[in-house]
Amino acid sequence: MEPAAGHRWRFNERLARASLVAGSLLLALVLAEGLTRLLHPISDRRDNIALDGRYLHTWLEPNTVYRQVSNEYDALTTITGKGHRVPASEDPEVVFLGDSFTFGSGLADEETFASLYCTERRLRCANLGIPGSGTLKQIEKFESALAAWSWRPREVKLFFFGMSTSFSAGNDFVDNYNREITDQRRRAGTAPPEDRPRPRGGLGEKLIGMQSFLLRHSNLMRMLKFYAGPALKSLVLADPGKERMSVALAATRQALERLEELSRKHGFDYSIYLIVPVHDILRGSEAQTLETLNAVAPKPAIATAGALSDDPTQYYYAFDGHLNSKGSRRIAELLLSLDTKGS
Repeated sequence: MEPAAGHRWRFNERLARASLVAGSLLLALVLAEGLTRLLHPISDRRDNIALDGRYLHTWLEPNTVYRQVSNEYDALTTITGKGHRVPASEDPEVVFLGDSFTFGSGLADEETFASLYCTERRLRCANLGIPGSGTLKQIEKFESALAAWSWRPREVKLFFFGMSTSFSAGNDFVDNYNREITDQRRRAGTAPPEDRPRPRGGLGEKLIGMQSFLLRHSNLMRMLKFYAGPALKSLVLADPGKERMSVALAATRQALERLEELSRKHGFDYSIYLIVPVHDILRGSEAQTLETLNAVAPKPAIATAGALSDDPTQYYYAFDGHLNSKGSRRIAELLLSLDTKGS
């Protein structure tokens, strides 16, 4: 056999073997996908279902009681006539501001840290947590409450959920960035108000987008996230970049300065608490997030990661990513301990 022909033969043999291995792996994945769908199906849905069986398309429809339902929880949720979650005093001493972590996604009414804290302290409270919101929207809702309902709280607790090392969904830095870019476009007349610009990203954000696609279509991927969600999240970073982070920080500073102004005008004290996602703790980058937030906050934020750092994965829903009942109780216990130290 001539040398050139021998090389071609060996190449074709290797190609055939590689194709056989790839085909076998693909067949194994297809069979595994089918078996898991049959034996252990996992849904990627999160639904709000009214007690009469209706599917609700909002978290905050006034005068509703519904169930938050997913593959990890079934949580009874009560929304007041004013359109916010309980606790719901008509004359609150303490007001809680924040996003879905403050609202209590995945938690029953009595399991949210706002409810646990206020029940233990026997305080009149209001939970103004808004799922999917940024800091400015949260403060705007609070300001509207002060005007509409003549609230005169003595204390406001704002919970900032964020991570400075990655630009991913749910992150308040990202929400504040999106709000600022949308406002800029609206002022310039280049985008409709409903436009929600998404930050341009690199490889990390493309991988996160690919993961989202796989979660919608693959039960195997959903199983992997269900049993190893925190570890998966800790492997991928969506680098925000200096330009986007600069915009996010400027927007965050503006929102927090507005809270400072309201504090002086209405005579209440306020505190800023930082809640980070589980992968920020697992990667050991929560201190960097705290430093980043404090660089633009009118007063130092209070870190909550220490209350969850002994075994972070047991305090968050692995698939959903929000605090579970254990994590929520840890935050409430931290708030109570801070009150004790301050008294």
